[in-house]
Amino acid sequence: MLRSVVALAVSLIGLSACQPAATSTTRRQVRSVGYGHVTVYPNYAELTVDAAFTRPRLKDAVAEVQRVVDQVLAVSKRYAPGHDDVRVSSTSSNKEFDYVKGKEVFMGFNSTQSVTVRINDLHRLSPFLEELLATPINRIKDLSYGHSQADSLRREADVLALGDAVKTADKMCAALHVKRGVVLEVSDSSSPESSNTNGYRPSADIELFSKSVGGRGFKMSPELLRFDSQCSLSSALE
Repeated sequence: MLRSVVALAVSLIGLSACQPAATSTTRRQVRSVGYGHVTVYPNYAELTVDAAFTRPRLKDAVAEVQRVVDQVLAVSKRYAPGHDDVRVSSTSSNKEFDYVKGKEVFMGFNSTQSVTVRINDLHRLSPFLEELLATPINRIKDLSYGHSQADSLRREADVLALGDAVKTADKMCAALHVKRGVVLEVSDSSSPESSNTNGYRPSADIELFSKSVGGRGFKMSPELLRFDSQCSLSSALE
């Protein structure tokens, strides 16, 4: 006759059914899941600046882009002096066409170049953006925030998740009046930093068709970053 299987509906727990003819390899287990998270304020921002112009002659378009990129670099290096804080892309040039009265019309040559900047002092981000707006750039894109100690923060969340899984397993064992034995298996998953629980780091794009900021200055307010981890634990029952 089968003996009854004990189950807890409040958590992920598995107790192997005890059969009268169970072999010596059958092992009762308790399985639990733990969660951990660490919330911090970001300590750097990264953004990309686009300069793009269309001119009748290719060399004029390239020269105009280079002039603007030189201005962006001059501003950026004051706010991002680190060796790898400013990165410049290669210049891209193509013919540009438009439709006029149903016909494709050649408009000129378009030249584009981007500058990616990392600001390690967030207090300097707003004045940096204001100075960028004073240059004839076309777009500020991929503005995002992060933390320089992201790897350590993820590991901290992992440890918290493991501790939570152990506590959950111990509480379940206490409720069943059994003793938790050796750990059989542990698995964990951590997420990148995010300002919400969906596991992604949001970014913002700023199209600069009009550079007016209403005389109030330019300000970006980052949200807190959250590092989430989930740990699954399997332990033997004594």
